[in-house]
Amino acid sequence: MGNRRTTVIGLAALALLASSLLLGTGSSDAAPAAGEAEQRAAATLPAGFRDSTAIGGLSEPVSVAFAPQGTAFVALKTGVLKSFDYDAATGRFEPAATSTDFADLSAAVNNYGDRGMTGITVDPQFPTRPYVYVNYTYNRTPADPGAALPAWGTPGQAYDDCPAEADLTPPFTTGCPVIDRVSRLTAQQTALGWTMVPGSELPLVTSGCAQFSSHASGDVAFGPDGLLYASAGDGASFRGQDHGQANNPCGDPMGGAGDADDEGGSLRAQDQRTGGDPLGIDGTIFRLNPDTGLVPTQASADSWLVAMGQRNPWRFTFRQGGAQLWSVDVGSSNWEEINSLLDAPTTALVNRGWPCYEGAGGSSLRNASWDALDNTVCEQLYAAGPAAVAPPVFSYRTRTGAAPLTPGESCPVTSSSMSGIAFSPLGTGWPGEYQDSLFFSDFLRGCIWRLAKYANGQPDPSSVKVFAQSVGAPVKLTAGPGGDLYYVDYGSFSGDAYAAGSGGIHRISYVGATSFRLRSSPTKVKIKVDGTRHRAPYRTSFEAGTVVKLVAPRVFVKKGVRYAFRTWKGVGGGKARTKRKLRLTVGDDPISVKAVYRRLRR
Repeated sequence: MGNRRTTVIGLAALALLASSLLLGTGSSDAAPAAGEAEQRAAATLPAGFRDSTAIGGLSEPVSVAFAPQGTAFVALKTGVLKSFDYDAATGRFEPAATSTDFADLSAAVNNYGDRGMTGITVDPQFPTRPYVYVNYTYNRTPADPGAALPAWGTPGQAYDDCPAEADLTPPFTTGCPVIDRVSRLTAQQTALGWTMVPGSELPLVTSGCAQFSSHASGDVAFGPDGLLYASAGDGASFRGQDHGQANNPCGDPMGGAGDADDEGGSLRAQDQRTGGDPLGIDGTIFRLNPDTGLVPTQASADSWLVAMGQRNPWRFTFRQGGAQLWSVDVGSSNWEEINSLLDAPTTALVNRGWPCYEGAGGSSLRNASWDALDNTVCEQLYAAGPAAVAPPVFSYRTRTGAAPLTPGESCPVTSSSMSGIAFSPLGTGWPGEYQDSLFFSDFLRGCIWRLAKYANGQPDPSSVKVFAQSVGAPVKLTAGPGGDLYYVDYGSFSGDAYAAGSGGIHRISYVGATSFRLRSSPTKVKIKVDGTRHRAPYRTSFEAGTVVKLVAPRVFVKKGVRYAFRTWKGVGGGKARTKRKLRLTVGDDPISVKAVYRRLRR
């Protein structure tokens, strides 16, 4: 894989969302010693909820999309796509060993740092319209997009090392610039499962410029208007104020000897406000026709550009398939953001303000490091006032001043990287307060939170609650089969190398309280359950994780006959079964225990 250090750093940061940490401030968790596999702790959830592995044994999964009949299409960062059949009767997916390689686009995908295959969705009318859509970093340069593949890396190797990493420090290094692509793939059902029709990739948009390893391609999903929505990062450096000074391979307008009039780097997220170069998709959420695609132009921007001024809008979702568009924007050193559009198909273009602004919840704040540059693009935006940019709905600190989001949670706070956003479905077996709730995840903190709702049903940013802790490295949240919430766990590391097969698709379901049945032989023995006597047989239920204390009487009398305790049935534990006092930890499976007595001689 060439430069091992660069390779490991790219993967360790997911190479995608954690780019703000790479080579700079370190990770939120120390890597295990060489040769020692990192063990993921069991997820912690509210009572009645269960985290299970729906699909395991994956290497570097970054996204998943479900067809209407349940088939899972999984995107691996390398550019390989897999399909997993779903059995609705059992609620299970086929194992990784029998899954189907849907497509291998690794030759076209630039897998370096944040870059790679990053987004996938399925046509809502699948399989009538047998299409799968992907968003990925295209391994060709902006200067020569028609050149042979790959522009960078070695064919046949999973990771596309850059021989000379881009650098903002003089003497500047250009690095390995690439572009973004959204494509449509045609699916066919074979005896083995769903596969892509050979040669059926239809590029829908090829645009943008990513000079550095960070903030390239993003997500893709269908809107209620039948159009395809996608996102792209600003393609700029995460190590400093990038305004195109590292040799400007993206061809942005530059200000000559000074930098006040530069329009490159992160400023490409404000490209719609400048007219000195063609308009691209960097730092935006945009829409396109799923059949004919898009050629971005300034003249047509009102029809395809949804939101601009974003650093890395990695994930977004439409609430219950309706018009509300909610997205996360991965922060620099200051703020992680959740943004929303209440009617995405009809709302005029909004500007989130990056890099001139970053937002605290409900307000937009000047980005001090960019304000100090007196750059014309930002100065003109400042002059228009804060109302010129749309503030986030919710935000929290990335690194500077980072703290737990809720009291008592165990999520690490060394740094942050928002990585997923989804609404739980309506009309399911989940408790009412959890249905149609907004959930979001953080890759570096390894947790999932939810926002409770106002009386009008909208997410309440003041009511954030931790939902799932110790969920590995979550990189995608989505609703899926069974009306449950699914998340993609990117996987873990063994020493300084990625542990192959350590990633997977997890399912969070609500199983409710666990039934508990207490019997005795003979019947009608009064047994203490958590300090209260109950006459057997006795039935109740407990939440999973509850520790139940049972105390059977040493001797009891029934119809003048004396009985002495002998053993418990229905429990393991060897000698523990013969002791009257018993402690049980409730799981998901029903519990049935029986206190057995022997008759005493007179």
